[in-house]
Amino acid sequence: MTTTTHDMTTTAATPEQHDISTAMLTVSILGALSALVWHVYAIPIDNPYYGLFNNDVDQYVYTAGGEAIRYGASLYDAPVFFEMEFTYTPFAALLFVVFTLAVPAVAKVLWWAAIIAALIALVAVCLRALNYRNTARTWLFALALAVVCTAFEPVRSTIWLGQINILLVLLVVWDLTRRDTATLRGAGVGIAAGIKLTPAFFLVYLACTRQWRTFWAATATFAATIGIGFLIRPTDSTTYWGRQFDAPARVGAVDSPANQSVNGFLAQLLRFYEVDRYAVHGPNSTVYVTPTWLWLAVATPLVLFGLYAATRAYRSGRILLSVTVAGMSAACASPFSWGHHWVWFVPLFILALHHAHTAHTRYRRLPVTIVLLISFCWWWNYPNREPLEGAPHPIGTGLFMLPRDDLPTWWANIAVPFYSGCYLLLFLATAIYAVRQVNATVRHAPVGQQTVATQGN
Repeated sequence: MTTTTHDMTTTAATPEQHDISTAMLTVSILGALSALVWHVYAIPIDNPYYGLFNNDVDQYVYTAGGEAIRYGASLYDAPVFFEMEFTYTPFAALLFVVFTLAVPAVAKVLWWAAIIAALIALVAVCLRALNYRNTARTWLFALALAVVCTAFEPVRSTIWLGQINILLVLLVVWDLTRRDTATLRGAGVGIAAGIKLTPAFFLVYLACTRQWRTFWAATATFAATIGIGFLIRPTDSTTYWGRQFDAPARVGAVDSPANQSVNGFLAQLLRFYEVDRYAVHGPNSTVYVTPTWLWLAVATPLVLFGLYAATRAYRSGRILLSVTVAGMSAACASPFSWGHHWVWFVPLFILALHHAHTAHTRYRRLPVTIVLLISFCWWWNYPNREPLEGAPHPIGTGLFMLPRDDLPTWWANIAVPFYSGCYLLLFLATAIYAVRQVNATVRHAPVGQQTVATQGN
């Protein structure tokens, strides 16, 4: 018997539909109100730099990239906004021309509105993938959960910086949770990869799960975005694809606490323990760079295990879990993953909530608790430190402001490795959970029953 389900914990001949209970809706609304209060008072929303809507630096970079296209300037020969370089593809810059068509204040408001709308849509798409009924109550629940998620570190950083990652995750999740017969399934992945390279990891995922029709659609669309870039901006495209796309140092210092990938985790440890053999001394700073052999030795087995878990989840019909694990694997593998690259915590949070709602185990709420503890935007002020941008030095904004020199040595030896690798730890725990859930389903399936995904191409 062939079965399909997007349920995280069970498989059945006909996918069970789920309803949003009154208790779930009530808790979500209370959580949303709490998140709004937190935004106003924890890191004050009126702070001229750290306030939720008072930075938007990445949107300025996007606009500068669009202006370079519109007025014929180079994208990659020099920084486009103060000292910040344009690190996206020429195709992305073509899309960002839209920011130049409105005055900056209007463009910023429209961009924030697009981010929030994409966040709500992402939650709704995840609920659809888990087979929740399409009702007004479900949409109200999605709206409340979206507000709750704004208190997650990756989501708050996305809003604060004016980042694009939520829209890219929405594009991928929407695309890959559709039926295999859906028109141009895979094109969303190709467009996302054409804007920012990290989603190109899903081409590997599609090959591993043998979704060949989707794979070729995604590959063709990705190639088309590259071709459009060469057609419109041949010089910039040659520069980007020839020498820029694989240079993580252009994004930031590899050993920055902002780098939440395996590469960043190892570089931060080398810096913390002052392994001078891997220190690169510059005129104004010293950067610790992970040797390639060490990066690959640690990242390769982790990423392969993530792909294995995603493949097992896909073949058992847990499509959303499969895509989420693959997305986290991509962030793990990337040479440089800012905290906001981990907006995959949004579908992970929805999966954890679904597990708490549908499972019947004693510890069914534990995954929700863990995701909340790791992803929440914890903050602390150090008033004795030099103010940064006219405000006390908080550590919760951007997951990169842990003042390590203020910590006692004994505590730093615990806190710094965990702080640098907590996202990777959550990724590994999720992959292990996915494999264990699939194995448990196989063990308890009736004799002769096969559990396979019918969404394979």
